[in-house]
Amino acid sequence: MIGPVADYTEGNKWQIHIGDRPVALFKYDDTFYALKNGCLHQGFPLADGNVKSYMVECPLHGWVYDMRNGKCLSLGDRFTKTYELRIKGNILEIDMG
Repeated sequence: MIGPVADYTEGNKWQIHIGDRPVALFKYDDTFYALKNGCLHQGFPLADGNVKSYMVECPLHGWVYDMRNGKCLSLGDRFTKTYELRIKGNILEIDMG
């Protein structure tokens, strides 16, 4: 469980922890997305990145990811880990599997 949806109404990116795992949580077009919070290049936190529509840019060296599926748009053939989300009641839940 991440928490109440109402906690994520301001802004479009958050760094959260599920247990000891860092997760980058994003919101685009009223839909939430979750990625492993580390750029494939050097592990810099993606939650600190610049968000434009469905893309997040790593602030360290500019690698760009599609938050919808984790595809690294800078390389084209690599993906970062994504996590499935759902809203149950008014609670945002994550599947870390």
